[in-house]
Order: sequence, then C-alpha cells, then structure tokens
Amino acid sequence: MKFNTGQLEVFAVVVECGSIRAAARRLGLTQPAVTYVVRELERQAGAALLLRQTSGVVLTPLGESLHRRTLRLLEEWRQAQDELAQLRDGSSGSLRLAFSSGAAARVLAPALDAFRQARPGVRLDIHELSLSDPRDLWKVGQYDFAVISELDEPVDDQLDRQVLFRVPLQVMARRNHPLAQARLLSELRDCLWLLPGYGQRVIVDRMLALCGEPPRQVMMVQSLYIALSLVRSTDALVLMSNVVLDDPQLAQTIVPLPLRERLPQLRVSLVSQHMGGLTPAARQFADGLLTVAQGSLTPAVAAGKRGRAVVKPPASRRP
Repeated sequence: MKFNTGQLEVFAVVVECGSIRAAARRLGLTQPAVTYVVRELERQAGAALLLRQTSGVVLTPLGESLHRRTLRLLEEWRQAQDELAQLRDGSSGSLRLAFSSGAAARVLAPALDAFRQARPGVRLDIHELSLSDPRDLWKVGQYDFAVISELDEPVDDQLDRQVLFRVPLQVMARRNHPLAQARLLSELRDCLWLLPGYGQRVIVDRMLALCGEPPRQVMMVQSLYIALSLVRSTDALVLMSNVVLDDPQLAQTIVPLPLRERLPQLRVSLVSQHMGGLTPAARQFADGLLTVAQGSLTPAVAAGKRGRAVVKPPASRRP
C-alpha cells in the first residue's frame, strides 16, 4: 500500500465533516473527485474504510485504524514543515498548543509576550483543555505540547513531563455563602458540588470515607468559566486550585473555605510525546514557560523523566 499525503488529507477531512458532500465543500473539490480519492484509498487498503449511510459516512474498524494513524502522520508532517521553516528563517511556521485554564492564568501571558517578540512570524493555535486524561491528547498527535493540571501523583503514560509548579486544591464558595466558615467536609454534604474530572476521587471518595456517604448533589464541570459563573451566583461549592485567586476581582467574590482536612495538590506540567522532538519554536516557547514559572514561584521546578515527574533544584535558563 502506497498512500500519499494528499489522499490522507482528503480522507481526514471526510471523516471530520461526516460526509463526502461536506468534505467536498470544505476542500473546494467536486463530490466525484472526493469519492474517487476515498475509493482509491479503499482499493489500496483492500477493504472498505467508510460505510455510506443516509446521514453521512462512518468509519469501519479498518478505517478507524487508518484514521488514527493518518492524523498522527499529518501532524508529524506539519511539524516537519514547521521545523524546516523555523530553521530556515527563524520566524515562520506554526505551533498548536493546549493549556488548562489554571495553567494559562498563571504562566501563559508573560511567556506569550516574550515569544511573540522573539518570533513574531510564527502562527499560534492555542486551545483550552477540559480533558482529564492527557493521553487522549496524543491518540492522534494533536498538539506540539500541552500544559495540563493533574493530581500530584505518579503517572505511567509514556509521555514526557516538565513540572512547572504545584498548587494546593481548595474548596471555594461565594464570599457570603452561609457555610463559608465551615471547617469540616462533613458539614458540606448537602451542598451542590461543582467538580472537575479528578474531583470524584478528591471529594466524593474522601467524603464517603469520612462520612460514610457521598455528597448528595454533584455536577461534573470541565469549564472553569462555567464553574466560576455558577459559584459566584449560587450556593454551589467548587473544587479548584488557588491560582484563580491570583485574579484580584475573583478574590473579592470567591473565598477558600478554612477546612481542617488537607486536600491534595495539583501539578501543572508541560507534557509532550517527546520533549527532544520539539521544533525550535516549540522548545523556545516551552523554555519561556519554564522561565516564567521558576521566576514567579517558590517551589522547585525541573525537567521530568518520561512518564513520571521529578523535582530538582531550579536550573538557570535563558529566556
């Protein structure tokens, strides 16, 4: 089988759009032309890749396998082109980055400003993360790197990590919440809880162990904006890092509860499939994030080994 990148790009767009017609519009091609490309791929593969239905197309098992590898290959090809452009003139190319909300709030702005001054011609595509499992990011090779928030515990996911900083998790409420002075988790069992993906283990399991019962009302919320909007206007409680209190306006309306129980830390890490394989621009942006984190925070920050985080004394880095 000898697929070319042009065929695979068409195939990826067909899958993304869900139909031949929509893909043809996206690509600026005729439907027969797109159909021909898909049929050529299927001929070379020796089996059907797509099932045609009245509502569009769906992947066959073989098509799903090829689609995963196609997206990974196209991303590698994009990075290769970007690396050549960055090495050639030092300023062009593109980066696809992803940030969790808390991480972005603390380190993105100053690192972005320095990067834009150094490489004004590099196009940036920045996404906000709501995934709780970073491995999902690279099932298809989606980003150059991501900056994620996760519980500070050992991981073995075969991803490279560089720890930026650690922050404590806290239960927060609006300033005038009737239970704003609660000292025990057991006092909060009847409240509505707004929890991120890791909140199930932190709050629900812990309260179950302490009280014998979980919270009565739990809402899983992956959006920081939605969580903050709800907690400021209702009696809901939210579990999040104290990074949000860096914002003076939020600190006036949201307060941490003075609980006696000690909650886990969040680890904010720069994550990639392979740190050594970052393009020059991606490496420069990553170094800028590390510099910002080391310069503005007390905890030691260091490069992580593959699949697990390691803390070392801060090393001097050039921005």
